[in-house]
Amino acid sequence: MRNVSIDTPNHPVVVAAQAFSAHPDVDALIVVSGRDETARRATEAWLTFNEIPFDRLLLRRTGDQRADNIVKAEIYDAHIEPHFDVIGVVDDRRSVVEMWRSRGLVCFQVAEGDF
Repeated sequence: MRNVSIDTPNHPVVVAAQAFSAHPDVDALIVVSGRDETARRATEAWLTFNEIPFDRLLLRRTGDQRADNIVKAEIYDAHIEPHFDVIGVVDDRRSVVEMWRSRGLVCFQVAEGDF
């Protein structure tokens, strides 16, 4: 696992997350990460330290090496879509952005993510 604590937050995304979290139409801010469960504590600490609000953190299963777009689609289908009315999604990886949009979701692509 890479050192999560050295990841640099994207300041405009942090500000947007804070604004979304404070909005009365937003019931929950859900973070879906391609990191696996071994990074849960470090990711929660990083989010908190960087003042990124979240109500739920959903991660891939430990050892799951499949592509992010597949893993995040399964997380969405099982844990988000049945329970939440999604207002929008933020992501950077093009394949994941395309997956969100193929599901009819508004996705804000926050970086050139062709990786």
